[in-house]
Amino acid sequence: ERDCTLGHQEPQWKEFRFDLTQIPAGEAVTAAEFRIYKLPSTHLLNWTLHVSMFEVVLEQSNRESDLFFLDLQTLRSGDEGWLVLDVTAASDRWLLNRNKDLGLRLYVETDD
Repeated sequence: ERDCTLGHQEPQWKEFRFDLTQIPAGEAVTAAEFRIYKLPSTHLLNWTLHVSMFEVVLEQSNRESDLFFLDLQTLRSGDEGWLVLDVTAASDRWLLNRNKDLGLRLYVETDD
């Protein structure tokens, strides 16, 4: 996604879902990472960005979903490169209880 909306004070977020059905029952995952490539901002060069990953643990119809914090990366908006977020805890829970896979939510917030 482009950075055109990052000037807003409210955090920006997007949800992702993954199909783990190819992993046989009883198998363990030693590590799971969410990788996303960040392009440099052309107009917000000196802003601090906080990129955080949450597991959606309970969806609510009348309020915000319940989230479980997984990882956080802090960087400058002018930075470019791969961000790697640890999602091992979520994949472990999903493999133990496959009907609880409600996805991941990636947030981007600024200090500025």
